[in-house]
Amino acid sequence: MMVNEEKYKKWLMLDTLLIIGMWLFFVLSETFVIATILNAAIKTGVEVPAILLGFFVLVMALMFIINGLACWNVRKSIKEYMYEFKYYD
Repeated sequence: MMVNEEKYKKWLMLDTLLIIGMWLFFVLSETFVIATILNAAIKTGVEVPAILLGFFVLVMALMFIINGLACWNVRKSIKEYMYEFKYYD
């Protein structure tokens, strides 16, 4: 049985968009949490030390990278096995 290449490429692109959306959701939700914490601290008059701000920046950077790598591995796995498992049929 022949595989419809065009169909597979179209569905892989849609899966890629879904994975990008998932990564964006993770990043935005985690950014919202950190921004809410910092905003609450500033509103209450608590002075946020520079070391804590640096820590938040580090956490954000790690979050972007780790979530991005995880999403990339999901896409790579789908692309690798989509023909073997007849993923889109």
